[in-house]
Amino acid sequence: MENIERMKPSQTYEVMDLWLRTTIHSNSFVEEIFWETHYDFVKEKYINGKENFVYIIDGKIVAFTGVTEDNRITGLFVDPEYQNKGIGTALINFLKSEYNMLHIPIYARNRKALAFATRTGFIIDGALRHEHNGEVMYTMLWNM
Repeated sequence: MENIERMKPSQTYEVMDLWLRTTIHSNSFVEEIFWETHYDFVKEKYINGKENFVYIIDGKIVAFTGVTEDNRITGLFVDPEYQNKGIGTALINFLKSEYNMLHIPIYARNRKALAFATRTGFIIDGALRHEHNGEVMYTMLWNM
């Protein structure tokens, strides 16, 4: 059974484990140690007490996403074993049904994520350099 629901505090550890695994897998151009040292920062800034949604299959969280107060998607994280099965698209479509406008930062070197965002209706709205790792990130925008 598949389901999208608001994340519960009891799911924090499972979500953070998924965050770390998928982030390392999808952004191999950034050293693993960078992600590992930012674990607690991500947990406090983007997970604890924030608007996050999990995608569950047979009781297992296989993907999640979050949205800030200013409609910024904090990321879309799909377990590598479940990628290319429509789960990311389902989460984006869910967010589009909840919000009139969304934006998401994506690393310029993450071609797979950029292609996905474009396929789901996002356009490049700007670029910036990540303050901690120096990588260029595009700001992608979707409007209803």
